[in-house]
This record gives sequence, C-alpha cells and structure tokens, in this order.
Amino acid sequence: MESRINPLLHPFRLLEQKALFVPEKSFRGTPQHVGLEYTDIHPVTADRIRLHGWHMPHSNNEPRNPVWLILHGNGGNISVRLDQYKEIHRRYAAAIIAFDYRGYGQSEGQPSETGLYADALAAYEYTRKLYPDEKIIVFGRSMGGAVASQLASVVAPAALILEASISSIPEIIKERAPWLRYFPLGLISSASFKTTKYVSGGTVPKLIFHGDSDQTVSYRHSERIFEAASYPKQLEIIANGNHDGLDLVDPDEYHSVVNQFLTRNGLL
Repeated sequence: MESRINPLLHPFRLLEQKALFVPEKSFRGTPQHVGLEYTDIHPVTADRIRLHGWHMPHSNNEPRNPVWLILHGNGGNISVRLDQYKEIHRRYAAAIIAFDYRGYGQSEGQPSETGLYADALAAYEYTRKLYPDEKIIVFGRSMGGAVASQLASVVAPAALILEASISSIPEIIKERAPWLRYFPLGLISSASFKTTKYVSGGTVPKLIFHGDSDQTVSYRHSERIFEAASYPKQLEIIANGNHDGLDLVDPDEYHSVVNQFLTRNGLL
C-alpha cells in the first residue's frame, strides 16, 4: 500500500523533492562523442522500475581489470562527465557501467532516497551478471557518494571511491540554513543519505576525495566520512578543488593517487 503524507508536511516534501533531485532528461552527449564504444543497458529494480544506462566495455587486447560502476550526483544525468569515463577507460583499461537513477535521463519513475538505493543495487546486480568473474569498483560523486556507500555496505565491492560526497542531508541543512537547527529536521526532510553510517562497517577499501574550495559541499563532509569509516581508508583533500571535476585540477596527481590506491589493494 502506498504510504500517505501528512497534509501539513506536504509543502515540505515538495520542496525537498525539488531541492534534492535535479534531474536532466536530455543528454549532453554519449560515450561515442569521446571515442568510447558503448551499448544501452536497462537494469530493472526490485520494484519494477526500468532504468537506463551505458555499458562501455574493455577495449580489445586490454587486460581484464576491474569494472567501474559510476554513480552520479543529484543533478544532471549520466552524460555530465563523459570526459571522466574516457580517462578511467584509458588509464585503468577498465570497463565502465554508468546508469541513471529513476527519474533521470531515460530512466523511469520518480527519485527518492530508498528508490536510489534500489536503483544502485539493480545496477550492481546487472554489472555482476555481465562480469561474473571481475572485481567491481564502486565510484560515487556528491549525493551519489551516499548511494555508493549504502550499496557498498550491502554488496561489499572490491573498492569504494567517493568524490565530494555529502556526509548526510541533516549536515547539509545545518550548514546552509543554520537557523533551521531549531526545528525538528524530520519536518524539513525525510531523507538522510547518511554516508557516515554506511561506511562505518565492513572491510571494503575506501578512497575519499574532496576539494578544499568546494562551495557546494564543504570538505568537512569528507572529513566526517573519513572519521566514521572503517579501515582500510584514505582521505585526499585537493588544493583549489571545487565541487565538480576534482580530477581536472591536476589530472596526473589525481590519477596517481587512484593508481596507488588500486595497486595497494590488488586491483591493478
């Protein structure tokens, strides 16, 4: 049975929906625009939502390195960072699965916190069917970091990489509207996206990136995530890095850190 929202809370829920989820339906391009072969994929969730994504396979004659499952942030869709797909594919000889959450791009449905968690699980299971013998690296950016962390707490991938992730929605609310701390946060937002909770257990290796100039999500979020995370873990604060494109500040240095992390954990 569909849950009913208290009419008094309805305006808050509408504001929450618009603030948390900012999907784009139109694509800015496809992997083909950056020279990558790809096929469209359609994972189906446990609640029968048909998602859309892209499968960018290993190139011919490349070693079968781990597969990367990419979880984007709360805005845009899978076409926002085509350049990053190209770099991951080139530098790590990796196959890549990128998918849109429900309500984003060509995926059906309407986004919600529990819905995004279900979407990530469906995408992971789809990836596992495509690559039953390969290790899977889960990568999440911004709010996608929370979704990636929740997924990692359930399926235990080979590694978890977070970039400019939020530690939780309540912390975002406290930072952006300090006066709201005097109100019950449950009235303002039903979502938590509590990354700090999801990284606190297990032994999945974690690499956490953040920029010290991020004006959207403070690097303090990643510090909280790192403090809460179980070992093994690594935190990298990038000087002059903002919220988007941390890998573009100094690409060689960024990927040197990733390469060392993957090598240390037997993934390269």
